[in-house]
Amino acid sequence: MSTVELHLLRVGACRHLECMAARGGRWSAVEFPALCGLIRHPKRGWLLYDTGYAGHFFTATDTWPERLYRAALPVELPEAEVLRTQLVGFGLTPADIGTVIVSHYHGDHIAGLRDFPNARFIALQADTNRFAALAGKRWRATLGGHLPDLLPNDYFHRVVAADRAPKRNLPGWLHPFETGHDLFGDGSLIGVPLPGHSHGQLGLFVPDAAGRPVFLVADACWSLPALRDARPPAFPALLVNAERRRYLDTFRGLTSIARRETAVAVLPSHCRIAWREFTHGA
Repeated sequence: MSTVELHLLRVGACRHLECMAARGGRWSAVEFPALCGLIRHPKRGWLLYDTGYAGHFFTATDTWPERLYRAALPVELPEAEVLRTQLVGFGLTPADIGTVIVSHYHGDHIAGLRDFPNARFIALQADTNRFAALAGKRWRATLGGHLPDLLPNDYFHRVVAADRAPKRNLPGWLHPFETGHDLFGDGSLIGVPLPGHSHGQLGLFVPDAAGRPVFLVADACWSLPALRDARPPAFPALLVNAERRRYLDTFRGLTSIARRETAVAVLPSHCRIAWREFTHGA
């Protein structure tokens, strides 16, 4: 098993009602950052887990019906948070990114895919198939949070199925999650299916992120405090999930891990507190 380096980056944010992310939350709009993981693998080099927002998001939502997406979830992307800008701070350009792991195909996770000309993409096959089937169905795609125009023109020639990677047993303490896909064949990055939110959401378990286990869980929850308190999203928010019952099963499984395994960093993609705890240690 290889040790990897992980940086959790904030790449823009949207505003939405706090109560949608967790029952008992306030009926007021709060900020939900779009987080992505910048990872350095000792043999595979630099890669990403998701991309957050990018300028392409605004282009893709300039017309109707896609404009509804931007109206429902107002987005801010300061220049300092643009992913390309942040890569410069690591001495990188988009051409240096060799792999992008796609958790799922909602617009706030894939808006930057066009910026990485040399990357191959990894996603679960079921989610890729579902997204491909939305081509030309603009209203249906928009209402589901999907923006097909965000994909590079050659995307389906560059994406590989995470399902094809060898199966690997997960540590017993990650119960009820038992197996994952060993994406590089060395145990360093394990893709873990997290059913419910989309038709094939892919979490990422990193056994050794410079000395600490990390579990990137995308949109399997939207608030780390709510996960620890076993407070799932409000009912209206549950309706945006592909499979509500499976989402709740996944949420409960992650709750049990967050409560009993305090050494592992459970990282949702839109939680300010999780980002602060991981990046600042508080």
